[in-house]
Amino acid sequence: MTIRRTLARTIALAAALGSVGIVADAHACGDAWVPEIQIDYRIDGIARAEKTYGKGRHVAAAASVIRMMPHAKNLEPKKSTLVERAVRMLAVATARENGALPVAREVPRYAQGSWLGKTPEDRAKNLAWAIETLRKIDGIKKDDPAVKTDLAEALAKVDAHRAEARSLLEALSKKDLVATPEGYAVLAELRSSGGDAAGGKLALTRCEAMAKEAAVCHGRRS
Repeated sequence: MTIRRTLARTIALAAALGSVGIVADAHACGDAWVPEIQIDYRIDGIARAEKTYGKGRHVAAAASVIRMMPHAKNLEPKKSTLVERAVRMLAVATARENGALPVAREVPRYAQGSWLGKTPEDRAKNLAWAIETLRKIDGIKKDDPAVKTDLAEALAKVDAHRAEARSLLEALSKKDLVATPEGYAVLAELRSSGGDAAGGKLALTRCEAMAKEAAVCHGRRS
């Protein structure tokens, strides 16, 4: 069997298994040398976290990301699509939990860092990271309404950014592009607190039409 054919079969096998990682040291196979394929299990792990996230369990999804990527705060979204997907879930979950993720039972101590948000400083630091991360992803995705909705949701958690959050959501709302019920819930709160009761009620109605659970629009989930 030729080296080219052996390499092709090896790579095809790894792809069929689900995820090809880095090509490391070669090893002998009969009279040919083939690369050793390392499987990156985070690929499947992030996909499973996204399914969890899609079911509304954003804290559980965030915990999964932290376990797989303990140094997530130091990772750049542009590094890879895998990193981008992972830190986006983590950033949104952090914003929805006001900078304090209740993951003490799901994440080992060495990986908890400031995620638990035990102090005001930690919560502020976590929210700042979430906003910065979503800004970077917005820069990568450009005009993606879903990313802009996520970014606005995070911005609304910080007083200094609430005007920007409303501006983003109002622009999306005019084109019927607010991507999540959470986004409409935030817009409803921003409008109401700004004196626009009718606008707030309208946004709340849109939230209720999109949400699977009323708690998304009227309070915290169970």
